[in-house]
Amino acid sequence: MITLEELKWLSPQIIIAATAILVMLGIAVKRNHLFSSLLTLAGLIASFICLLNAEPGQHLASNIFIIDGFGNYLTGLIICASFVITLFAYPYMQVQKTIKEEFYVLLLLATLGADCMVISNHFITFVLSLEVLSVSLFGFIGYLKNEKFSIEAGIKYLIMAAVGSSFILFGFALIYMATGAMDLQALNKALNGGDLSPLVLTGLALSIVGFGFKMALVPFHLWTPDIYAGAPAPSSAFVATVSKGAAFAFLLRLFYSIGGLSHDSIWIAFAVIATASMFIGNWLALQQKNIKRMLAYSSISHLGYLMIGFLAFSIPGMRSAAFYLTIYFVSMLAAFGLIIYLSGRKGEPLMIEDYRGLFWTKPWLAAFFSVTMLSLAGVPFTAGFMGKFYLLASGMNSGGIFLLVVLVVSSTIGLFYYLRVVSVMLSRNSAEVPEHVGANSWVLKLLVGALFILLLWFGMYPSVFLQMLSGF
Repeated sequence: MITLEELKWLSPQIIIAATAILVMLGIAVKRNHLFSSLLTLAGLIASFICLLNAEPGQHLASNIFIIDGFGNYLTGLIICASFVITLFAYPYMQVQKTIKEEFYVLLLLATLGADCMVISNHFITFVLSLEVLSVSLFGFIGYLKNEKFSIEAGIKYLIMAAVGSSFILFGFALIYMATGAMDLQALNKALNGGDLSPLVLTGLALSIVGFGFKMALVPFHLWTPDIYAGAPAPSSAFVATVSKGAAFAFLLRLFYSIGGLSHDSIWIAFAVIATASMFIGNWLALQQKNIKRMLAYSSISHLGYLMIGFLAFSIPGMRSAAFYLTIYFVSMLAAFGLIIYLSGRKGEPLMIEDYRGLFWTKPWLAAFFSVTMLSLAGVPFTAGFMGKFYLLASGMNSGGIFLLVVLVVSSTIGLFYYLRVVSVMLSRNSAEVPEHVGANSWVLKLLVGALFILLLWFGMYPSVFLQMLSGF
């Protein structure tokens, strides 16, 4: 049974759940888009404040949740990302010809599921949290019911999420059959000092496949471009950041807890997946003309980069992965933020050609987007460069030289398609930018500016953020 003290440790998640209920009750009384948005923002702020006041150290809540520095950091990152996406969603949804308020309920529930995933200490709580996230995302992705591509994306995600969850569940079942343990501490004791049995290895292999689907790693990535392209831009931003980040957090917890990466076969399997993700993600992105599909394939390569910190199998590796994940969140939110800013009643600017001549019509916006592309490419003095630098440092310490070479070479491939977007924006074009939701939205302008500052701050003065990671 969970005690009052343990409920206090879980107060950020409880507040998010309560906010979702309050938004639903508000909708039942009277539909008001602005009220639903503001209530969502208030709930996320309250949850973040509780997180800041959390007691330091490591705490176990009934052995099913673990509250520690790593979990608190990623919980805060997820809450901040959801806050930004909520701010993006209001002007975006305002011009849509559909009901708007339930969008925030789905956003809150998906955030709740993701937050619970990163602090899960038990197979059952992780699976339940994963399903809360996945079921919310079905509706979140297919929310624009009048758009056939949105409905198609929702159905595709439904199928692929079910496939991924099935692999994870079957894998966990085999591990439980072999060890009789489902929480990470008991699992560590059951496997401590011994070779992994064939049943445990099979269970871990199936789990790796399931997590590969959730994180869109090669060769489990085929659903990603269609989901990004068909979903509303705020939903795509959520899938690209929060959903993948939460899955990565538990993957790291699981394999670090049981020492799984000390086994050569498991390490090699992850290394092959990471290498394929870096090369194939960048190669496929190079061929795209749709900017959301380009970002989809780009995200596959970035998750491959992230796996280098994971494979370092050390505290510095964990910190470098958390740091890179933060930079990846900011960069992806910035990229989708610009798409939302330029969206209008006629839809989103989906093709790269839609941004032609943006420098001559909206120079400050083009400059912001250029910095975002350069950050994703890992150019010096941007956040992406510092993120890759710390990944390289942690990988060098662990002896993963081959993966570091792959990171450098694949990043060079990525540089071409990021610079192509910058080149298109710098091209001359006399056409005016069509009406867009960001034109009269001071909130979007301030948010875009804040993300721009963060990208440069991370790149030039990252020590402030690195100090936050010293707690784990």
